[in-house]
Amino acid sequence: MQKTVRELAQLAGGTVVGEENLEVQGITNIENPLAGHITFAQDPKGLKALEATDIACIIVPRNIPASSKPLIQVDNPKLSWAKLLRVFYPAETYSLSVSDKASVAKTAKIGARVTIEPFAVISDGAAVGDDAVIRSYTYVGKNVEVGSRTVLQPGVMIYENCRIGSGVIIHSGSVIGADGFGYVHTANGQEKVPQVGNVIIEDDVEIGSCVTVDRAAVGSTRLCKGCKIDNLVQIAHNVIIGPHTVISAQTGISGSCKIGAHVTMGGNVGLGDHVEIGDFTMLGAGTGFGSGKKVPPKQVWFGRPGRPYEESRRQIAAQLRSAEMMDDIKILKKKVAELEKQLAKTPAE
Repeated sequence: MQKTVRELAQLAGGTVVGEENLEVQGITNIENPLAGHITFAQDPKGLKALEATDIACIIVPRNIPASSKPLIQVDNPKLSWAKLLRVFYPAETYSLSVSDKASVAKTAKIGARVTIEPFAVISDGAAVGDDAVIRSYTYVGKNVEVGSRTVLQPGVMIYENCRIGSGVIIHSGSVIGADGFGYVHTANGQEKVPQVGNVIIEDDVEIGSCVTVDRAAVGSTRLCKGCKIDNLVQIAHNVIIGPHTVISAQTGISGSCKIGAHVTMGGNVGLGDHVEIGDFTMLGAGTGFGSGKKVPPKQVWFGRPGRPYEESRRQIAAQLRSAEMMDDIKILKKKVAELEKQLAKTPAE
């Protein structure tokens, strides 16, 4: 596919600076500036680096006025770049039909233009909304609701009674609605607490591969509208994750935690049970909290145990200087010992 700079600017909602009739062969990222392609720069430093390459055109903020390369000025370069990715790489299309190799229960309700691929299973009482896609080897349990335009990639498992909203994407290997980890210790071992709740995933959520979202013991584990979950995340029973929160890979969230709206959690974050994270808070990679911790909104926290960023930064700086401090302490101890010897030799007045 080839597009002129002018055509791409129209699609991106931007303004051309330079040669608008130049043909662009494709789109690429900043790290791989291919000849004849388009990419984006967020600032003058990034622009300067790209000008030294064979890139054809650069998407930039509107406050960058000129370049040796053709520019497309926009309000948000990365967002415009993402939109143009969809132009050069259109979304996958599906059959809009139910395969005769799929297992669809007679009591299931299937909407219009639904794709159900071979070897998918739709159980009794399940409902699949219009334009949804259920790919091969995916299991939709009894009484599960799958909203319109939702895509369940191959090998997704949705246990009974869970509800999946509209426009949701769940990637391969993820399990929604397995039993929460609930036991009572007895003299004879662990007594299992029945997990009789469900999982509710609201509209426009995306869940990566090999994510586990446990059903509630009672009530619902809930992922609110627009939140994004990376691969390899564990979300335990009765957790609530607020709208538009982003959680990175290898994070573990224990039971009954409440995560606010627009929270950002880096990789390998660990939360004990009943932790509460306020709206718009950021947790750096590897941050950990013990049970019951309450973190205020609009904070930046880091470390294990988690601390406000500035406090944690000072602690880390002190640790990095600890070897040097130990050397200083040894020198001081030696000097003190020498002074004590001298005092011991001096006659008392």
